[in-house]
Amino acid sequence: MRRWKRSVVLVGLLVVVMPLRVVVALRSERPAARLQYLGARIEAHDGPGLAPGAPFDGEWWLVLHSFSIAAATNLAFRHPEEAPARRAEIARWLELMLTPEVRAFDTAQWNEDALESVEGTKGHVGVLGHVAWALGASCLAGNAPHPLVGPIADGLSRRFAASSLLETYPGEVYVPDNLVALAGLSLLRRCQSAPEDVEVRRFLERLERDHLDAETGLFVFAPGQPARGSGAAWTAYFFSLVDDGRAREQFERLFRVFGTELPFGALAVREWPAGVDRGGDVDSGPLVFGLSPSATGFAMAGPALTNDVERLSALRLTAETVGVTVNDRFLLSPLVGDAIVLATSTATPWTDAFVSSPSARQ
Repeated sequence: MRRWKRSVVLVGLLVVVMPLRVVVALRSERPAARLQYLGARIEAHDGPGLAPGAPFDGEWWLVLHSFSIAAATNLAFRHPEEAPARRAEIARWLELMLTPEVRAFDTAQWNEDALESVEGTKGHVGVLGHVAWALGASCLAGNAPHPLVGPIADGLSRRFAASSLLETYPGEVYVPDNLVALAGLSLLRRCQSAPEDVEVRRFLERLERDHLDAETGLFVFAPGQPARGSGAAWTAYFFSLVDDGRAREQFERLFRVFGTELPFGALAVREWPAGVDRGGDVDSGPLVFGLSPSATGFAMAGPALTNDVERLSALRLTAETVGVTVNDRFLLSPLVGDAIVLATSTATPWTDAFVSSPSARQ
């Protein structure tokens, strides 16, 4: 009876809200304007907002930078005529991202600065991963390689060689964070025009062997935990930068296990499999009838990368209905959510075209 009542409430909400949002959703696909808004907030040092306190406010500020840089890189590849402007934005935001204030939350956890101790052995995988990803994106977008490219690539390679999974914070290990670092390392080696790092392939083999959820075939969120929508969608997205075939397979499993069709052609992603009633947290976002805003946002990368317009439109419709676009940003989402949705909904393969063509940097 409880589930039946929930369904009635959900359908009623969608009947009232969806028709009002359809027109707005069709007008909300203004990626350049959304990126401009994110850049203005970054350059004004105007924090992410709605974060649930330390260390998450710091994490969201870091992620705001990295996903905004990713979105700008996507747009550079989608619209090469705009690439010079995108490269300038990326360069500005990268320098701001590399300031000690952005990683202060991580420094407080480890009692050492991740970039000042990059030759060390401690994990710092959250900061090092996002910095590596952003450095790689900047280079592939056509900017000159940053001086940190080599040290961070070598530091991550050395850490992956010494540990099966790297720690985000002391005693805390998460598979999605490791995938960011792995993707970042892969991009940095491409930036160096170097062969694939052997540690990338070794890590993928260990991940396949030790961290697949037996029931779903998706990668787990953390050792000893099951797969969940937000972590699986995040992991699949970053797999696309390392192993395109594996990314496609993970996205299809994600939609098969966690995907939920809604009225009026909308689509969302659950945090837990149907029939599993667990709560949400800072990673999933607030769950509404088990549906996860984080998982739904990250899942957009799958259809974006494969040009599955129908599925991407269905996910966007849900995001627009829940988030409500006003002045090129979601009114009912934390700022970091805007950056994530923009990066995933515009996801596109990053080739070496700008790197291999010096004239493209002009």
